[in-house]
Amino acid sequence: MKKLVLFFIFALITSFNIYSQTLADFAPPKNYKMVTETKGDLDKDGVDETAYVFDTDKPDGKNGLKRVLYICKKVDGKMKLWKSNSSILRSNQDCGFCIDAGVNLSLKIKNNTLITEQSFNHNSRHFSTWKNVYRYQNADWFLIGSTYDDYDTCNFDYKYDINFSTKQVSVAYTYGDCDDGTKIPKDSFYNFKYPFKGIPKMDGFTPGQIELKIPANGKYFYY
Repeated sequence: MKKLVLFFIFALITSFNIYSQTLADFAPPKNYKMVTETKGDLDKDGVDETAYVFDTDKPDGKNGLKRVLYICKKVDGKMKLWKSNSSILRSNQDCGFCIDAGVNLSLKIKNNTLITEQSFNHNSRHFSTWKNVYRYQNADWFLIGSTYDDYDTCNFDYKYDINFSTKQVSVAYTYGDCDDGTKIPKDSFYNFKYPFKGIPKMDGFTPGQIELKIPANGKYFYY
C-alpha cells in the first residue's frame, strides 16, 4: 500500500513537471500596459497563480483599447503563461459616461476562483455592474456565477444573480426614494431554475451579451 501511494505521488510530480515545461514564458508585448494584477491559488495545488489585466494597443471604439487577461504560474522562478483570454473584459473606454480613467475594473482571486467586476455608467447616477466568477475545472475554465446589478443612486436597484452549477436564478427589484414626489413601487423578488444547457466556458463569453427571460413577469435581463 505504501509503495502504491509513493508511486502515485511520483506520477503526480512527474506529470506536473512535464506539464509545466510546456508552458511558454510570460512575455506580454512591450507596448501593452498593465492595468491590475492579483494573486491566489486557482487550481487547488497550494501554490498561488498571478492574474494580470493589460491594455493592448488594439483599438476598440473611438478612443478605447481592447484588454486582455493573462493567468500565470511561477515555475522554477520564472513566470509562465497558463491562460489568456480577450473576451471577458470590456475595452478600457467601454464605460458610457466615463469617470476618471475609464472602466471601473476589479480583479481578485477568492476560494480558488477568479472574480471580475466591471461597471458601465449610463449617467452620473445610473450604473450597471457585472460581477462574474470563473473556476478552473475539468482541465478548462468555466463561468460558474454571474451577478448583474443595475442601479440608480436613489431610485432603484435591480439585481440578477445566476449560479450556473445549480441552474438557480435569483432576481430582486428594490426601490428607493428620490424625494421627487414619485410613488415608490413595491419591492419584488423571484427565484427560479433555468434550463441552461451546461456551465458556460470562459472563452467566448462576454458579460452583458446574453439575454435571459424571467418566467414570472416576462421581463428580460442580460448577463
